[in-house]
Amino acid sequence: MRAELKFYLTDIYDDWAEQIIKDKRPDILDAGISVGFVSSTKEKKYGRIKNVLAECHKVTELESLYCPHDFLIIVYELNCEGLTDEQMKILLWHELEHIGIDGETGEFFVKPHDVEEFDNIINAHGLHWQEGGSHG
Repeated sequence: MRAELKFYLTDIYDDWAEQIIKDKRPDILDAGISVGFVSSTKEKKYGRIKNVLAECHKVTELESLYCPHDFLIIVYELNCEGLTDEQMKILLWHELEHIGIDGETGEFFVKPHDVEEFDNIINAHGLHWQEGGSHG
């Protein structure tokens, strides 16, 4: 008997992501990067306390045999309960900011968290955007 799936492909974020990419990350389009979305029924924590809302994953060469995307954004649905549509859009924008493109080689990579690289989100919505309210 197969265990219940904890991850599944979804298209519920596609429209929001398409608009975010168009408005804020056109370099993703220009580079021909494909982004897919995965919903998870699994709870994920960073350390003991902090819930992980979502994460950006670069599809490996092996995974690309089965997955048509360059990156997957995994949304941990249980941890996102209570977020508004606006907060979910900011979350997707945040995860899309993790997509890096090497200017010299054109290779794709996952950018780590860095306040300087994500200051556009902080300036627009504040450091604690996921806790409610918007500054922008």
